[in-house]
Amino acid sequence: MALYHKPEDRDYTYGFVYIDPEAGFTLHYFGRFTIDVDGNYHSAPNPLPPDKYGLKIRLDQNGIAALLPPHGLAQLGLPEKPDWLKFYEDKADSVTHRVNWGSFYNGIGDSSRAIEYLESAYRERPDAPKLAFELTYAYNALERSQDAIRVSKGEFAKNPKDELLCREMAFAYLHLKSYQEAATQYQACIALCGDSESQMAEKSELAMNLSSTYQALADTPDSEAWRWAPKGSPVYRYFHPGEQ
Repeated sequence: MALYHKPEDRDYTYGFVYIDPEAGFTLHYFGRFTIDVDGNYHSAPNPLPPDKYGLKIRLDQNGIAALLPPHGLAQLGLPEKPDWLKFYEDKADSVTHRVNWGSFYNGIGDSSRAIEYLESAYRERPDAPKLAFELTYAYNALERSQDAIRVSKGEFAKNPKDELLCREMAFAYLHLKSYQEAATQYQACIALCGDSESQMAEKSELAMNLSSTYQALADTPDSEAWRWAPKGSPVYRYFHPGEQ
C-alpha cells in the first residue's frame, strides 16, 4: 500500500502491512514510486541505504494509506502477497488467534474491528487469557459501558489483582455516572499500584480520575485530597503547563 502523500511530494512511499503474531501491525518498507500523467507506475530512487531496504516499522495507530491497484503492482513488479509472509502465520488455536488479533486492533485504536474478533472468541471461550480485558477495553472505547461492566465484573472478582482490568472497569462506572461504584473501583486500582517512578505516574492518573469522581459526588475534601501528581509526570504537566 502507498502511505500518506503530501501534495508537494513527487514520490509515494509504499510497503506491505501485515500482522506479526508477536509484535502486531507492522509495515515492511519497500521503497518509493511515481505515477506519470497516464497513470502508469514507475519505481523511484530509494532514499534509504541498501542495508535498510528490509526496514520494518511497528505501527501503533491507524494512518492514511491506499491499496495499490493490480496494474500498479504489475508495473512495479510486486506480488499480491510476498513469499516471506508465510513465516508470520499465526499458528495459535482459533480462539487465541482472535484474541491476539482483537488486541492488535485495539492497539492501533480500531476497536470497532477488534470487537468482531473478541466477541466471537468470548462466545466460544470466555475464560481465554487476556480476553476479558481486551473486550472490556474495546467496549469502553466504543462507549458501550454497560457491556464493559458485564464482561469485567465477574472476571475481576476472580482476578482482583488484574490492574488493567480494574482500570477499565472503573472507567466504565465513571462513564455511566455510577460515581460511588467508580470511587470504590478506583480505590482498588490505586491499591494495586506499586511505588516505582513509572507506577507513581500511573497512580496519579488514577488519583485524578478518583478526584473527579469525588467532585461529582460533591465530596470536596476527598476530591482535593486525591488531586496530586509526582513532578514531571503527565498529570503534573497537565496542571503545570509552564513547568518542565
